[in-house]
Amino acid sequence: MVEKRQYLMVRLRRTPGVAPYLNTTEVASRCGIHPELIERFVHLGLIDPSGHAGGEFIFRLEVVPLIRKIIRLRNHLGINYAGIGLVLELMTRIEELEEKLQELMGE
Repeated sequence: MVEKRQYLMVRLRRTPGVAPYLNTTEVASRCGIHPELIERFVHLGLIDPSGHAGGEFIFRLEVVPLIRKIIRLRNHLGINYAGIGLVLELMTRIEELEEKLQELMGE
């Protein structure tokens, strides 16, 4: 049996010069996961909220691609959440080193 998913469309009101923020439910909807998993990622230290509003975490829009990366690492490679934290740290470090290399090559 094919499962039908329903998604909640969220419209963001954008103010020039101000980054949009999403609450836990909106982030979960954009990532296709349950809001409790978002909270679990926060408690595991995989993602960082930008603050709290109305008793709920709020996040910058940039957290959505990070969460999708976490989900891919878990579902496609079978990496546990502790391992995902390490993989994300290593990926960040590689990106930093690549940027430094590009700077050196450009000089």
